[in-house]
Amino acid sequence: MEVSTSVAIIAALLFVNTLFVVVALLKAMKLFGEAQKLLEMARLQLAPLAHDLSQITGDARSIVKSVEKEMGKVGDSLTAVRDTTRNLQEFEAMIQERIERPLLDITAVLSALVKGGRVFWSSFSKR
Repeated sequence: MEVSTSVAIIAALLFVNTLFVVVALLKAMKLFGEAQKLLEMARLQLAPLAHDLSQITGDARSIVKSVEKEMGKVGDSLTAVRDTTRNLQEFEAMIQERIERPLLDITAVLSALVKGGRVFWSSFSKR
């Protein structure tokens, strides 16, 4: 009796084990089918994406070439701006030298004349 019970238990366990293996294989087949669909969809999307990527790369190359061509002009423009700034500084110094100092001298003379006129007027009006 012990042997027949043991054989029955072993058979039941083998049956349960077989059921688990069959279920796992079915799920694996479904998973592989989904993976195949995903790979096919990715393959279909990859061609347009690669085309767009190559077009973007070509555009970037043309932009870089254009920037490289314009770098000389940018350097010349910066030199011109620097020279203009230097000329403006020299012009400002010249204006200060030629106009500011004489204006200060004239202002001092006019201030002295006004003050002298007030003193003269106050002394004249006191008499």
